[in-house]
Amino acid sequence: MKDNCFIRGNVPMTKEEIRTLSLAKLQLREAENFLDIGTGTGSMAIEAAYMYPNLMVTTIDSNQEALNVLEKNQTKFQLTNIKSILGKAPIILSDSFDAIFVGGSGGNLSEILEWSFQLLKPGGCLVLNFILLENAIEAIEWLKTECYSFQAIQLQVGHYTKLGQGHYFKPQNPVMIIEMRKEE
Repeated sequence: MKDNCFIRGNVPMTKEEIRTLSLAKLQLREAENFLDIGTGTGSMAIEAAYMYPNLMVTTIDSNQEALNVLEKNQTKFQLTNIKSILGKAPIILSDSFDAIFVGGSGGNLSEILEWSFQLLKPGGCLVLNFILLENAIEAIEWLKTECYSFQAIQLQVGHYTKLGQGHYFKPQNPVMIIEMRKEE
C-alpha cells in the first residue's frame, strides 16, 4: 500500500518500503494471530489485516491519538479483523501470537522483548524496527544474552525529488530491522 493511502495525523508511521520488507519478514501467510506493538497510524496492522483477511490483528499503543488514527484507517479500509488496546506494553494478554512486530517501545524495550517471547508461539516471527541506534543495540545485546539467533539489517530509502534545476534522492531516516524466529 502506498503511504498516501493512509490517514496520518501526528503519530509515527512505518513508511511504505520499510513496511513492505517488515511484513515480508513477519511471514504472515499462514499466521492466525498478529500483534503490533507501538502501532502509531496502524499502517503495519492495516496492511497486514487487508492482505490477510483471516488474520486476527491486535494492536497496542499508549497514545489515544494513535488509536484514533488507526480506527479511522480501519474504517476507511473496512477492516473488521483488528482489535486495538490502549496501554503501554507489556500488558496482560490471553492470546498467543504467530508473529509480533515492535514499532515502538516507549522506553521499556527489554521488558517488551521478554514479554514478546512469552507470547510468541514456537516457530513464530518477531520483527523489530528502530531508527535510534541505541534501541537497536539494546535489542541486539538482549537477544545475544538470551542466546537467540537473529538477523539485523539497516535500510536507507531515498525518494527521487526535484531540487532547483536538478534532482536528488531525498533521504528518509535509516531504519534498522531485526528479525528472529522462535525455536520450535
